[in-house]
Amino acid sequence: MPRASQGADRKASLETRAGDGHDPRERKVSRRSLLKTGATASLVAVAGCLGTGGTSGSGTPTSDTGSTAASDGPDTPWTTQDLAEEVEDGTTVSIYSASGDPPTWEVLIDVINDEFGTELESNVVVGNAAEISQRLTQERQADSDKADVITAAINLNQRIYDEGREYAGEWYELGVEENFWFGDVLNDAYMERWYVSAYDGGPSTSMAINPELFEERGLDIPRTYNDLFEDQYEGLEVLLPSYIVSNQIGWIIGHHAAQTDMSNREWMDAMLDHLSFSGVSSHSAGGRAVGEGNAPMMFYNFPWTLSKFIPEFPVYANFVDDAAWIKSTNGLSINSEAPNPWAARFVLSAALEESVQRRMLDDVPAVIPGRLDLDYSSQNPSEYAQRRLSADVTRVTFWEEETYSRVGQQARNEWIDI
Repeated sequence: MPRASQGADRKASLETRAGDGHDPRERKVSRRSLLKTGATASLVAVAGCLGTGGTSGSGTPTSDTGSTAASDGPDTPWTTQDLAEEVEDGTTVSIYSASGDPPTWEVLIDVINDEFGTELESNVVVGNAAEISQRLTQERQADSDKADVITAAINLNQRIYDEGREYAGEWYELGVEENFWFGDVLNDAYMERWYVSAYDGGPSTSMAINPELFEERGLDIPRTYNDLFEDQYEGLEVLLPSYIVSNQIGWIIGHHAAQTDMSNREWMDAMLDHLSFSGVSSHSAGGRAVGEGNAPMMFYNFPWTLSKFIPEFPVYANFVDDAAWIKSTNGLSINSEAPNPWAARFVLSAALEESVQRRMLDDVPAVIPGRLDLDYSSQNPSEYAQRRLSADVTRVTFWEEETYSRVGQQARNEWIDI
């Protein structure tokens, strides 16, 4: 879609640094700048008083399963321009996210406004997956939903696993794969009925390594987690976050134990015996500790978290061979009781447009595009972004993720004591 012109009052920006991947196997280093919004996002919380069925905040009929019948809006499949015409200027769209910082989502809304000539404001709530899930639950119990767009509230997934696919409709608007234009453009790997992978394509997990410490000790960069059983890594100091994400640690254990003759429990016990693990308060604290040289390695960390430290510190995000791309980690969903459902649908639709996906590389801090069907080489992405976009991945579907999440939950509760 052609980029819409926009007034000077929406063009204010701050420059922030984004670096290369500091690949220890490559000498050449490149650096690019990202644009970060200077606009102040509205912090007004928009409350909705909605039931499970009935009508949404815009008067759109909804079913008891959260599926939307757009009788008072454009025909489906919706185009982004169709949805833009349903959004009033000045509407505040509330985003609840378990990934990224508020400026990330504020800038994304500014990019969308710039591309489509809209004037949305943003209210962003960021926390870990448990916090976001709890907040959503508490607001629903109080009959006062405030979230429009939700990303990575993965603690709600267990209820969907237990109750079945249709239960997702109690929390999320269904019909993503059939109501939006991109349902015919993207393959099924990107979508479930209630979410679409819109950002941070490629690996969802990585080892965090300080290549300078590895070089000082004569250590090779491991290509898989099973390489860590080699004698050269015996006793290596390795960090784990105090809040261990079940699907992350579960994939590491389950995927790699299957390549050995060990059970999941035996594999993790052997790794705990072979390496020297210690805890760290958070993923961010762990990434900084590795970058500052306080530890040579963190067992796992998120690529988007590490991107904050790569410009300043010698941190290498090591994507193991066939790294996991966990679908739900970067999924955007619409709250089934969204106060501003048309704004939420517009944001979801616009985020998948090629023009917005491309601008994620340059304008949105720490985020890379989710669509890997596009060629971004002409934009000269940073070395780190290029590695994230081109890494070999194993796509972990929502239902495959259940198995890994159960393994990870058991590991958190019974096997790992850091």
